[in-house]
Amino acid sequence: MVNISQIAEHLGISPSTVSRALKKPDMVSLETRHKVLNAAEKMGYLQKLRDDITVASSSKLIGVIAADLTNSFSNAIVKSVTDYLDSQNYSVIVGCNYEQSSLEAKILKQWAPLNLRGLIIMPTAKFCKTVANDFIDMPVVLVDRHLDELNFDSVIEDNLGGVQQVLDYLQELGHEKIAFISGSKKVYTFSQRCAGVEQSGIKTEIHEIIADSYEELFIGAFEQTNILMLRAKGSRPTAIVGANNAITSGILYALNLKGFKIPNDVSVVSYGDSNWCRFYPTPITSVCQPVEEMGRMAATMVLERINGSRDKVNNVCLKSMLLRRASTSSPNAD
Repeated sequence: MVNISQIAEHLGISPSTVSRALKKPDMVSLETRHKVLNAAEKMGYLQKLRDDITVASSSKLIGVIAADLTNSFSNAIVKSVTDYLDSQNYSVIVGCNYEQSSLEAKILKQWAPLNLRGLIIMPTAKFCKTVANDFIDMPVVLVDRHLDELNFDSVIEDNLGGVQQVLDYLQELGHEKIAFISGSKKVYTFSQRCAGVEQSGIKTEIHEIIADSYEELFIGAFEQTNILMLRAKGSRPTAIVGANNAITSGILYALNLKGFKIPNDVSVVSYGDSNWCRFYPTPITSVCQPVEEMGRMAATMVLERINGSRDKVNNVCLKSMLLRRASTSSPNAD
């Protein structure tokens, strides 16, 4: 089955040039336009396109790929997307890449015969290199990630601003020894949150956990917290920030096992506000992410693309909010 990438390879030009020649001919030279059309006709792509348009015009199925369905954040995004699309009489098929580009590519290949009208995805870092060229002609919205290499719509939260709120608040309380425990910087959200720490101007230790799953993040945070709290009292952190809920869970488990009192011995902040943060014996100060709004916005944007009501790329960045609870106090408090 011929695709845009194969036409581009045959002609020795980029897939984006082929796409523009087919969809926006005014953006390429007349010579390039004729060359692309001739190749597309001879290779059978134009007939495939006509057949796909006939089938797709009756399709109301949208693909949604989450990063990790074992965590509440991804689940909330998927629910928000599904609820909105259902209200617009669209159906949804859901997959999960678990931050693995090979699994992501496999899912999209399996979905190819379904004639999806659009795709909403929390992409891996290699999304653009593995599969994106095959989706140039499909409405695609990235959620919780932004990849500069791709000319796709995206909806993200202001990770840098969220981290800045946390560190400003801890500094306001008087904390000078702050530890920030994060997942791998190869993951977009963790890289952004670590960048927020580095750009804040507030002295903070960053401890990076290399992990492939939420369970491994939990274990890594547990081990790192134990190491930090083995330090002498004057040199160990007075506040620890978990870069997501799995990491915060590991932090709390380690502190409880060692008998440290929150916040008297150490303050704790979670980036992410799972339900348990509110009902934990000592309610956890958390960054509340605009999850429902992110999902609804992504669904709205993909439908706008499908309906042809917008053709300009839109990158939306939504603000998070710090919820101050009992797990944080002055390091000098009794």
